[in-house]
Amino acid sequence: MQKTILWEIVPLNQPTITKNCSKCGTKSTFISTGNFRLNANQNKVDVWLIYQCQKCKTTWNMSILTRVNPSAIPQDLYRKFLSNDEDLARKYAFDANIHAHNNVTLNYEELDYDIRGDIILLTGLSEPIRLQIVCNYTMDIRVDKILSQKLGISRSLLKRLGLFGKININNGKELWKTNLSNNLIITILP
Repeated sequence: MQKTILWEIVPLNQPTITKNCSKCGTKSTFISTGNFRLNANQNKVDVWLIYQCQKCKTTWNMSILTRVNPSAIPQDLYRKFLSNDEDLARKYAFDANIHAHNNVTLNYEELDYDIRGDIILLTGLSEPIRLQIVCNYTMDIRVDKILSQKLGISRSLLKRLGLFGKININNGKELWKTNLSNNLIITILP
């Protein structure tokens, strides 16, 4: 029977964005404040996630909803916007589609994360291992980087193991060409 190990990728911070800052007069790094701004105009509502320039603290509002009838927003979601729900703000801070719609790109270079789960020792491995990687946020990080970190081996060795069929991923792609996504299954053979 194949042993299953679960790894959870937990971000410790959020990706940033780079855009022109009106006060600095140059491209600057902006971070999410975790706060929403709502504006009601007659019978329509706009919702933004507020970002702040790391240098001068100037704010920029990233559009989440534009000119929406309040009755079209589920009550639970509306309450979360009003209360600056931390999990909801984090969800939008990682949402690449919303950022693309706002003409900004997420920067993952300074993103820190934990890889929570049992350590796998490749030396002396006697049975196949089914590794499930869970991540509740989309992060532009390659799977080989995560495996290399947690397994304590180089990415070049990891690539060789993939080429020899010792480490396989369930999406049919090469390990070193796959970005992190939720519920990836990786098989590690002895």
